Amino acid sequence: MRVVLGSPLSAVPKPWLYFDVPGVMINAIEIKRDPRRVLGYEGELWVDSGGYQILKRGLLLDVDKIAEIYRRVDAQLYLSLDIPPSPEDPPDLAEKKMRKSYQNWLKLRKSVGDAVVPVLHVYRDPALFEKYLSLYRDAPALAIGAAVPYVLITRGVPRGSREYALRLIKRAREEYRGPLHVLGMGSPSVTPILALLGVDSTDSATWRLKAAYGKVLLPGGGERHVTDRVVNFGRAKPKDGELEELRRFLAENGFPALDGFYERIKTSFEYRALVNAFVVIKSTSHPPRSTAFRKLYVKIAEEVSKAASRQ
Repeated sequence: MRVVLGSPLSAVPKPWLYFDVPGVMINAIEIKRDPRRVLGYEGELWVDSGGYQILKRGLLLDVDKIAEIYRRVDAQLYLSLDIPPSPEDPPDLAEKKMRKSYQNWLKLRKSVGDAVVPVLHVYRDPALFEKYLSLYRDAPALAIGAAVPYVLITRGVPRGSREYALRLIKRAREEYRGPLHVLGMGSPSVTPILALLGVDSTDSATWRLKAAYGKVLLPGGGERHVTDRVVNFGRAKPKDGELEELRRFLAENGFPALDGFYERIKTSFEYRALVNAFVVIKSTSHPPRSTAFRKLYVKIAEEVSKAASRQ
């Protein structure tokens, strides 16, 4: 399974200049000129519509403007303009948002072409999920969105939401045979589970954010604060042997810049960001570290094994 790196156009560092990355995802609302030239990147490029940011900032950017941006950008995939339902939304409002996302996809696909990827949203009513899953059967690729509140945040959602959302993703994999992407789920705690489910790709932008807060990501999930700065949350420091484990993981997977590792992760944002990007990309087969995610991983691995033995 591949992890695509979400990146601002002006981002430093640029991991693709140091090691291979499966793909880079950029935001349509940032594009002012040729993004490939700005990034210095010739690989697989994805463009996100910026739907979440549009809603969060109260911006007015309609589907016709997104289509105009997409037509002038050389990319492999363009994510449709979606309107994700919140877990707290009543069913009628969720239905309205999911219908609008579907209509946006139809319009963008007609205007831009088959490289436009629709977004199917996780929601607490499985019947709504199933309804729109059936409408996207002929899409060349499919993205699953709105899973993050259920899987990675879990505040304000019912107990058991983590497994519930993963079951919906499993259902999408069973019914949809094309390339399947899960948006925003590139955490090393989750990617091994997605790989078991047969998901083709996911993405992550946290590699830079965590580095900016002075943190490194560990293989299998978890983050450790490694600088001397004062932080208000996520203060966990490395436990005995964890940094050595991280360095060993990097070395075994071919990380190209190990000289001065222990000092550089403490003092350099750019170095931490490169380490985090590498960990995100390479952790898809590393069992989750946390108890909760490891239990899910083991449970799903057993189910997958039993299903394979019955075939």
